[in-house]
Amino acid sequence: MIKMAVIVMVFLTMGVVFAQSEVIHLGSKTDPDAPLFSYDRKFDEAMTVTNYDVGMFATKRYEDCTHLSSSTFLKSNPDWVDLAIGTNFTGRAELGYVVLDQYTMDRKNEMARVAHQFVGTFTLDDRILVIKNQMNESSFFGSCQCI
Repeated sequence: MIKMAVIVMVFLTMGVVFAQSEVIHLGSKTDPDAPLFSYDRKFDEAMTVTNYDVGMFATKRYEDCTHLSSSTFLKSNPDWVDLAIGTNFTGRAELGYVVLDQYTMDRKNEMARVAHQFVGTFTLDDRILVIKNQMNESSFFGSCQCI
């Protein structure tokens, strides 16, 4: 009888050991066996801003980024657009804007076209302010000449 109790106890102990070897480790900073993230992940982000009243189009696009931290500030109404983009990334990016002639609004009459393309690690802080011509008369944005 004593021999059977010992054998049963050995099997129970082995069962517990087998159950412990199948533990799944979830992402944790304190557990070195638990992977947090896979480093082959890539981040993408895209945004387009269009104000037809002012004749302004802006885009930003990030592709295949291993690191991406981005913020966008936007104020817009029929008379002006204020856009600020702050970003820190490692990967590929395209930033750009087009401003049309405010009287014709024709795609052939571009007042400004800017296109930036980046590959690598960058920190950017871009701002664009587009104001209709009659807004200069009110001095709402100061006495500077604005597009």
